[in-house]
Amino acid sequence: MQTPKPTAVSKLKSSILNTALTTHYECWFNPPAAIGGGIDPPGSKNVIDGLIPNAKGDLDYTLSCMEASLPGTSLATVELTNDHTGITERHVHRRQYDTTASFTFLVDRNYKQIKFFETWIGYIVNEQSSSKPNYFYRVNFPKQYQTTIYINKFERDYKQPSLIYGFLNAYPISINAMPVSYEGAQTLKCTVNFNFSRYVTGATTVKAASYPVLGDGDTSGAWVAGQGLNESGVIAVSNEFAVSAAASAKKTKAMGLQSENQYSPQEVAEMNRASS
Repeated sequence: MQTPKPTAVSKLKSSILNTALTTHYECWFNPPAAIGGGIDPPGSKNVIDGLIPNAKGDLDYTLSCMEASLPGTSLATVELTNDHTGITERHVHRRQYDTTASFTFLVDRNYKQIKFFETWIGYIVNEQSSSKPNYFYRVNFPKQYQTTIYINKFERDYKQPSLIYGFLNAYPISINAMPVSYEGAQTLKCTVNFNFSRYVTGATTVKAASYPVLGDGDTSGAWVAGQGLNESGVIAVSNEFAVSAAASAKKTKAMGLQSENQYSPQEVAEMNRASS
């Protein structure tokens, strides 16, 4: 352990005193073509696998978004109590993402923000403006209403690298109630909650795993998506059957047999049933 030592004030200013502020950010929404596009966000370059340059959004919604939240994440673990006496271990088996992201907008006198997100939600359910008693609707397919939205966090000097989050497969799931009252005039605010599958960000640079990664054709080694385990001598049509193929090859080798035939997934499954 290192012993305490004096630190210059200039070093503190460039480290712990050089803090990020919550008031400098921008949000970009890329509504489906049926809802309406917009203008390209200015200065959107070189972020998140080239996703941002294709983003569309109306500057009015970006400027009126007065509150947003950077997404949270967590790791789900499984508890092991029998591997070592008296020790409880917890191993990660899944990464979990927040289910929703909330954005609060200042509403202008034309109610543009409310109309926009009401239209988007209405498009999701293929809503028709009708008051007929036999009214019904049919929900659109997910790819028709899902999009990618972005939060760009930067600092007031614009010199520091920005932090950009891209929310994948996002769509508005709800609009919070907006109370109106005669008591004290206030600015009308509209809070919209978005569902999304996961997010991507340029916050970290993850090193490639040193072990085979399932489905990655460049670093998977023996695992090849759509082919299975090459070393087994049995080519499966998908990774689902690759394990069966490897197990069958191992059992065949243990029986002292050698086969150069390429088995189909159905034959592999039949071999497993016969040998089990």
